[in-house]
Amino acid sequence: MIRTTGPLGASGGAGAVESFIVNVGDGPVRTCIACRQKAGRDELTRFVFRPDQHPAVVRDVSATLPGRGAWVHPDAKCLDKALTTAAFARSFRTKITASDLPRPDTEPKEIG
Repeated sequence: MIRTTGPLGASGGAGAVESFIVNVGDGPVRTCIACRQKAGRDELTRFVFRPDQHPAVVRDVSATLPGRGAWVHPDAKCLDKALTTAAFARSFRTKITASDLPRPDTEPKEIG
């Protein structure tokens, strides 16, 4: 929302100064690549494409690794859907093979 006020509080006109009202939220919002639901950063797990490693898609525990990240809910349903659809390939904007994907049995089922 932008509110303009002039000198001495007059609205609009010449010499108006824009003042910005910023709504402070609960932090960054991300979208799960599997279910497309929006959630806070602390509710999702970040994965990063690292072509120099095997598997190339790795879980970013600290959420600070360089590169494009893909966010997934840390439950089995969302992780399985992300692994079985082309969600990672779309998120990383590159071709992902089955050997690039993390194995579901090595990924945590829930944060905590």
